[in-house]
Amino acid sequence: MSQAPVLPYGSPTTFSGISENFSFHSSPENFITTRTLAFQKAHPHLADSRTPVRAKVLNRNVAVISSYHHIRQILYDEAIRSCLSSTQAYDELMAPFFPPPNLLLLDPPNHQQRKEAWLKRMAALNENSGPLIRNIILDYFRSMPSGSVIDLYESMKSLSWQILLSIFIKNDGQGAKHAEIEALHEDLLRGQFSLFPVSINTPFWRSPRSKGLKAREILQSIFASKVDRGKCPFPHSNYDEGQDVANHLLLFTSSLAAKALASLLTAVLLNIFVLKEHGSSLSAKIRALKDSRKRSQYIQSIISETERLSPPVVGIMRQSTQDIVIDSREETIPATLIPKAWDLWLYFVGAGRDPAEFDETAERFVSDRFLGAESPQPEGLAFGAGPKTCLGKDLMRTVALEMVETFLGQTHGAENDDASEDTLIRLYGDRDDLPAGVQGWLGWQPKVKPEEWARDMKQLPTQRPRKPIFINLQHRLVA
Repeated sequence: MSQAPVLPYGSPTTFSGISENFSFHSSPENFITTRTLAFQKAHPHLADSRTPVRAKVLNRNVAVISSYHHIRQILYDEAIRSCLSSTQAYDELMAPFFPPPNLLLLDPPNHQQRKEAWLKRMAALNENSGPLIRNIILDYFRSMPSGSVIDLYESMKSLSWQILLSIFIKNDGQGAKHAEIEALHEDLLRGQFSLFPVSINTPFWRSPRSKGLKAREILQSIFASKVDRGKCPFPHSNYDEGQDVANHLLLFTSSLAAKALASLLTAVLLNIFVLKEHGSSLSAKIRALKDSRKRSQYIQSIISETERLSPPVVGIMRQSTQDIVIDSREETIPATLIPKAWDLWLYFVGAGRDPAEFDETAERFVSDRFLGAESPQPEGLAFGAGPKTCLGKDLMRTVALEMVETFLGQTHGAENDDASEDTLIRLYGDRDDLPAGVQGWLGWQPKVKPEEWARDMKQLPTQRPRKPIFINLQHRLVA
C-alpha cells in the first residue's frame, strides 16, 4: 500500500522569521545545510534521501529542494510546471526592478512565445560575438603590466562589465557612461536584495529600495534611448518591440548578470591554472593536446564541471498555485506534498553534488567528467533546465571558452604565435592559499563544514570568495 504524501520535514518555528531571514541572507549554504543536518539528526533513516526540507524565508513557507532528481522533475514535468509560478515567486524581490515584459518573470502561456523570439535573437548574437569578446579580453590584460598581482574576482567583474556593455549596448566599457550605468545597477541590486523591503524617500534619508527603484527609472531611460538610436544588437519594428528590447537590456546588463559571469570566470580560471591533477595544472594538460578539437572538448568539459560544482547563482524560486506532489526516489519514503502558495527553493549547489546522480565523486572536481563518457553525464543546473532555462546560457559559456582559449594563446596578439611553446596569458597561485570554504566551492576539498563555507564564501546575489584571492599575472602581450 502506497504511503500518503507528507509535508516537507522540519519546523519553521525553530527560529523566528526575522532570524531566518538574516541567516539565509548571510549564507544560503549554511542556512540550508544546517537545517538539512538537523533534519538528518532527527530522521536518521532519511539521511541519504535528500527529501525536501521546510524553512521560513521572508516570512514565507519554503520547501528547500536539493535533490537533482526532484529539481529536474519540477522543471520538466508539465503536470507540476503548470502548477508553479515564477511571477508570484519573484513578485516582491524582482518585479518592481525588472518590469514587464520580462522573460524571467513570465509564466506560460505567454512565456514560450516570447522565449522563441528571444532564442533567435540570442543565437545570432552568440554566433557573432566571439571576435569582440577576444579583443576585449586582450585589451583588458594588455593594460596590466606582466608580473602584476590581481584580485581575481574583482578583475573578472570589471572585465564582465566591459564584455556585457560592449555586446548589448555597444558601449566600450569605459568612461563616464560606463561608470554611471554600473553605479545605477549597483543601486538597483542593493534595493532588490534589501532586508528592508519598503520604499522610503525623505529629504534626509532614502531607503535602499527607494534608491533602487529610482535607479531602475534612469536605466530604463538610458536603454530606451540606446534602442531608439540603434545602439544595441537587437533590431525592432515597432514601439512594443522596442520596449521589450529595452526591458531585457536592463536584465542582460544587470549587476546580477555581471557578477554571475565574474563568478563563473573566477572559478574556471582557478581550475585551469591553480588546481593540480596528478602534479600538472589543467592548462598544461590542455596544451599537451595537439588536436585542436580535443583541446576544445576538454576545455568545455572543465567548464561544464565548474558549472556543476560552482553555479554562479545558488538557485531559483517558484511558487505553487495549487497543491502539488513530488515523488520519492525510494519506495520506503513517502512523496512530498507542497501546499498551495508555498515557495519552492530549487538549490542548484546541492543538486549538483547529489551522489545519486554523480556517484561517489559528486563533491570532487573531475576535469574529464564530461569527456568521452560511454553514457551522457547529467548536466549541472547552473542555468536552470527545461523551458525556462536561462536565456544567457550559451553566451556565458562562449565567454568562458573564449577566455580560456585566449589565455592559452589560441588567438592573435602574442610576440610568438606558436601557441605550443607557452600560454599567452598565465595565472600563478598556490592552492594552499585558498581557504577551506573556497576549496569546497570549487570541489577541491570534500566535506567542508557549513560554517567554513559561510566564513569564506558569499552566495548572494551570486557566489564569490568573501576575501580577495590574489593571483600573479604573466603575459606576452604587446602593448
